Amino acid sequence: MGRGGSSKVFHTAVLTMMVLALGVAPVSSTRAGALTKSHPLLPPHEPARNFRLASVNKVLVSINAARASEEGLAPLSFNAARLAKLSVPEQVFVVSNLERTTRGLYPAMAMLQRLDAVAATAARHDQDPVDNGRGYSSVWSSAPSSLGPYAFFADFGWMYDDGPPPQYIFRNVDCATAGQSGCWGHRDNILSRPLTGWHGCASQLVTGTGFDLRTPDGPSLTQIFEVACSPLGSAAAFTWRYAVAYLHIPTSQSGLG
Repeated sequence: MGRGGSSKVFHTAVLTMMVLALGVAPVSSTRAGALTKSHPLLPPHEPARNFRLASVNKVLVSINAARASEEGLAPLSFNAARLAKLSVPEQVFVVSNLERTTRGLYPAMAMLQRLDAVAATAARHDQDPVDNGRGYSSVWSSAPSSLGPYAFFADFGWMYDDGPPPQYIFRNVDCATAGQSGCWGHRDNILSRPLTGWHGCASQLVTGTGFDLRTPDGPSLTQIFEVACSPLGSAAAFTWRYAVAYLHIPTSQSGLG
């Protein structure tokens, strides 16, 4: 994963699925009411270890267990039936934004049509999306074939199984050993704060997401983040405000105040 020193740094990281041969690891369930105090881990602070996926049929349960285990965070809250009706790229947008907003970060305010096209092209080629040096950060992941929802698999790998070995189901190719710069790189990209120190136009974080079901590496998911000048107008393909209303995301998790 490359890093630089300017306010518009391009970070890239690659994540691939390991061979899927899973047992069920014990993961304790956590109710939102049982959480007393959250302590979000934001870059440069990282989780102490990778988390095990409880079951390929309970990926969201594993995400919420990991959130509660080390950070004391409440479960992600949304209308699951409505989320299932969204496209996979829209689901990736929603889940990555919830990972940001539930840690006190501002959301990406929209998926841009142009960035969606960039991300879709990258997904078809099993690679990180690149936007001529304008992207602030990007992520790519493959997911297990014939299983879904893919957005949850990608999120679990990017956020909770991205550190040094032992890696349980995902393999971060930029983190083969402890101490490499790519360790937790996907997580850092999703939780980045590119508006800090930004000068110039009134701006907001935006994103593009991509998905391709059939690639040499299996189902492929991508996301790229950029800073854009406001307002976005017709460039927006899908907005966070619409997603919050449609999915009944509570104000406490929306990041909209």
